[in-house]
Amino acid sequence: MRFSLFLILSSLSQAEAPLGAPVHRDLAQATSSAKADAATAQDKPALEKAGVCATGKDSQLSFHELDDLLLLRHARSPRGREILRHLLEGHLVDEIAKQRGVGAKQSEIEAHIELLEQQIISSGQAKDLNEYLVDSGVAPEIFREYMRLAVLQESLTRLSLGIEEGGNVTGEQQTAWLDSEIEKRGLKEPWQDLPDKDGVVLICAPVELKTSEFLSHLRAQLPPAELSETCYHLLLARRISARMPDMAQTEIDEAIAQEIKRRRLVAESDPAYSGVGFERLLASQGLTLTSLQRDPSVTIAALSGLYIDEVYSEEGLRAAYNTERVFFDGYYGEALGVRAILLQANLFPNEFIPRTFEAAERELLKLMALVSNEDDFLAFAQEHSEAKGKLAKGALHWMPLLDKQIGSELLSEAFSRWGGRPEIPTLPSERLLGPRRTPKGHAVIWLSGRRPAPAWKTMAVYVRQELRKRFIEEVLKPSEVVLTID
Repeated sequence: MRFSLFLILSSLSQAEAPLGAPVHRDLAQATSSAKADAATAQDKPALEKAGVCATGKDSQLSFHELDDLLLLRHARSPRGREILRHLLEGHLVDEIAKQRGVGAKQSEIEAHIELLEQQIISSGQAKDLNEYLVDSGVAPEIFREYMRLAVLQESLTRLSLGIEEGGNVTGEQQTAWLDSEIEKRGLKEPWQDLPDKDGVVLICAPVELKTSEFLSHLRAQLPPAELSETCYHLLLARRISARMPDMAQTEIDEAIAQEIKRRRLVAESDPAYSGVGFERLLASQGLTLTSLQRDPSVTIAALSGLYIDEVYSEEGLRAAYNTERVFFDGYYGEALGVRAILLQANLFPNEFIPRTFEAAERELLKLMALVSNEDDFLAFAQEHSEAKGKLAKGALHWMPLLDKQIGSELLSEAFSRWGGRPEIPTLPSERLLGPRRTPKGHAVIWLSGRRPAPAWKTMAVYVRQELRKRFIEEVLKPSEVVLTID
C-alpha cells in the first residue's frame, strides 16, 4: 500500500523552535489577537475564493506569491522531488490501469481498508481508522483514493508477473514493477531553473503533470506548521520592506550579500559539513546561490539588521543595554559551565517515578561521595542522570544567571558560590553543589568552568540581536498568521 502510507506518513512531519530569551505578551494584546484570528477564520472561505491563502495583521498573501516560493524551495529539494514522484506514480498507475482494462472493485478497496485498520488498532496507534486519519490530518476521501490506487497497483503487478487474481504480491514486487514502468517510459522535465506555473512540470508518457497539479499536491502534503511558516516568511519580508521605503536598493542588495556570506561562514565552520563546499551543500537541498538570494528568510535577516543599524547608533545600543542591564547580563553575561545529575522523584512513587524525594537525595549523596574528578561525575551522569534536553547525559551546559534549565534555587546558590571568581576551585568537594530539591526531583551539579561577562564589543552583538528579534516580532508574529487553506 505504497500510496496510502506515503500520504499518511508525510502528513505527520512537524518542526520549529524559537531562538533567544522568552518573550512576554500581555493579556490585552493576546485577547485582541485572538479576536482578530477568529474574525479572519470566519472569512476564510471568501478569502480563499478571492485567491488569498493567508493573512497577517492587515496584510494578505496570495496563492500566486505562495506558489512562487514553494517552487523556489521545493522544485528541486529532495522532499519536493519525492512528493512529485509519488504524484506521478498515482497518475501513471491510473493511466496504465485504464489502458489495460484493470479496475478496483469496491470489495477489494474495503478489504485493504479493513486490513490497515486492524494493523492500526493492533499497533496501538489509534482506537480506529477514523481517529488515525484525524490525528494524521488526512481527509477520508483522499485516503480512499490512495487505497483505490493501491488496489490497482497490486492488480497490475499480478498481471505483469502472471500471478492469478487474488494471488499474493509483495510490496517489493509492486515497487519494482512501477519503477520498471517509469524507466521504460522515461522521465522528462521540460524546464531549466524553475518550472513554469502555467506549464508542465514532469512528463512520463502518457502522463503530463501540470505545475499547478504539483503545487496543489505540495500544499496538501507539507505539514501545516511548515506551510504556515512559509506564509509567515513572505508576509514578514513584505511588512519589513514597507517599514523601510527610503532604503536604497544597493544597500538592500549589499545586506543580502552579507547575510549569504554569513551563512557561508557558518556552514563552512561546522564540522558536520567539513570538506563540503557551500554551493554543494545548497545543491543537496535543491537550492542555488540565486534561489537563496530570492528567499524571504534571507531578506528578513538582511532588512531587519539594516533597520536596527539605521535606528540604533553605537550610543543607542549602549543606552538600550543600560536600560535593561539585568536582562542582558542575565542572558548574555557571565556563565557557569556545569554538568548535572538529576534523579526524578515524586511525593507518591508510581510505576513511572518509583522513588520519593528523600530516596533521590540519598542516592545522590552516595554518588557524590564517589566523585573525585570531572570524569567520575560525567560517568555517573551518563549512567544515572534522568535530566533531559541540554543537561542530558551530563552534557556541558553554559548557564547564565537567568538560565531556565536549572531550578532557580540551585541556580542562585551556584552563582553565589562560584560567580565572579577568577579561579575554579581545585578540590572536588568545592566544585560539587547539591543535592538540592527541584520541581522534578533532586539534582547535583559539577562546576566545569566559568565564562566571564563578555567585553562590550561582544555584548553589543547580543544587544543588536535581541533588538532585531523584538523588531521582527513587532512587525509580525508567527501566531498572527492565519491560513485560509483547509
